[in-house]
Amino acid sequence: MRYRIEYADGRCCNFANSRKDLLDWLKALKDEKVVDIRKVYKNGVTDSVIDSYRSYLKQ
Repeated sequence: MRYRIEYADGRCCNFANSRKDLLDWLKALKDEKVVDIRKVYKNGVTDSVIDSYRSYLKQ
């Protein structure tokens, strides 16, 4: 499963290729403000999963 991490101000986004990669990205974040985390399906449809990973974000 692929995930897209979206940052504040629409600056940029990063992609994680697995849940493990996503958790590694979230641990490595410093001052970035994450606006949304979206699960990207093979057909291109995305779903927001930020509520599931909010506990991993340092607020």
